[in-house]
Amino acid sequence: MSTKVYRYRVKSLNGLLNRQSRAVSFVWNFCNNTQKHALKWRKRWSTGFDLNRLTAGSSKELGIHSGTINAVCEQYAKSRRQFNRPYLRYRGRRSLGWVPLKGRDLKRSGDAFRFAGNTFRVFNSRPLPEGKIKDGTCFAQDRRGNWFLNIVIEVALSTRLVCEFDYIAVGNVNSKGLARTGLAKSVNDAAWSSFRNMLRYKAITHGATLEEVNESFSTQTCSTCGGLPASRPKGIAGLRIREWQCDCGASHDRDVNAALNILRSGHRAPVEGISFL
Repeated sequence: MSTKVYRYRVKSLNGLLNRQSRAVSFVWNFCNNTQKHALKWRKRWSTGFDLNRLTAGSSKELGIHSGTINAVCEQYAKSRRQFNRPYLRYRGRRSLGWVPLKGRDLKRSGDAFRFAGNTFRVFNSRPLPEGKIKDGTCFAQDRRGNWFLNIVIEVALSTRLVCEFDYIAVGNVNSKGLARTGLAKSVNDAAWSSFRNMLRYKAITHGATLEEVNESFSTQTCSTCGGLPASRPKGIAGLRIREWQCDCGASHDRDVNAALNILRSGHRAPVEGISFL
């Protein structure tokens, strides 16, 4: 799994976000004061968990979601560790608006999003893929005063590929055949067949083109000159060779070289090397 951030401009409830942002700054500054108090009296520095305990029950009074308060406290502790500083800058009037939230608290509602009992309409610049919305999601303001919803989403290896590329070529590896060899454990762990099937139907859904090509000699053929040099990795023993050099002088990473050949093959079946146009 990997994460990706999708950014949408918010076109409703900007005034609400301005008010919530001021409350977020209050929580952040409280965390900073707590940290300074610990430094003054030589107490243990507060963790995100400690700060959450100190701010528990303040959601109604501040007018912001409890998950937002938790996210502010956790981000404060994280930033303090990241920058290795005893305390951080206070948030004031010149600070850009920011309202963090827990991923579980943001819900999809058609072309809009629901959070803390409110519906936020956004400009749909691109569709949001299916996947789990993760922590780190937030509303953020730019210098012009516009609000944006930044959604951190967990996307599968297959979903990310079909979203980022219009054409995908995969080798026609016989996973069942390999599963009967000494490579069985590696093949089963990789779940090649399941991945390929998932990639196929997601490509159809997202309008990408997926093509299976003959991957014979893809690791042995030079992706630069198209030849089959004597120096190429061959047979079972050659599986240990991860880098090799062709007689033409080109140096290859075994996997990258194979990927380039598979992509270049298209409908052509490489029987004796891969012919270049």
